[in-house]
Amino acid sequence: MSAALPSQVFEPIRGHRVIEAQAWACLERCQRKLGLDDIPLPVPIDEWIEGPLGIRFGITDLSYLGKDVLGGAFVQEREILIDQRVLEHEGRFRFTCAHELGHLTLHRRVSGIFHETEAMGPGSAHRIEREADRFAAAFLMPLPLLERELLRLLDEAGLNRTKCIARMMYATPESEWLWRRRLLPALIERFGVSLSAAVFRCREIQPRIHLAIPLLPPDLASAAGSWPSGRDPGDGRRTRAVRPVQSRRARRRHSRVRDVAPFLH
Repeated sequence: MSAALPSQVFEPIRGHRVIEAQAWACLERCQRKLGLDDIPLPVPIDEWIEGPLGIRFGITDLSYLGKDVLGGAFVQEREILIDQRVLEHEGRFRFTCAHELGHLTLHRRVSGIFHETEAMGPGSAHRIEREADRFAAAFLMPLPLLERELLRLLDEAGLNRTKCIARMMYATPESEWLWRRRLLPALIERFGVSLSAAVFRCREIQPRIHLAIPLLPPDLASAAGSWPSGRDPGDGRRTRAVRPVQSRRARRRHSRVRDVAPFLH
């Protein structure tokens, strides 16, 4: 199913291509219904849930479902509810919306109700939750658009695409500099996601080459949580008003010019 994705350089890592294709199909359905030439960035997740996808959506107090519940998906009602506390964190709000949409898309026959708690997030230990995480990441950071943005960032920095992609997959000082200083901050801003969501997404894709490995090395992905992330939409406050709902329900710093030299033309 990965052949349906209009990407030339990157692809989902093995075993994740069905979910990737389903997220892309969902995006294309929204694009067609709205008559858009391109998918806008950041993807307007809450607007598209209510609009072209025709799913009821609300922001409310979900404490009656449990004190740690941040989001819920209700299959029979075709409804997604997000707890009002998530409005304080834009990146978490967007990921929670996409995560619950993932449940409605992927798991309709598994359960009638799904809850996301504060303990969950990108990379959950539960299989069903991991699948919803992967759908959310693929919906918010669509692979064809992520590929386009990554290549644009390399070109704008005057860096050699082939050399960069070959070295981005390994945990070296140069790779850390590139991810930490150039790529992740720009991707966070462009796609409206948190640092953890961007890291999760970039470790789930790989170059279209023989014996490819994840684009973001596991060692750097693990260390990324301790990196200063600068302006992160995940820390911003959501301005959308709460409205009533109808139902019940190797850490190091390398910022000098010499660090980028191996990537130059």
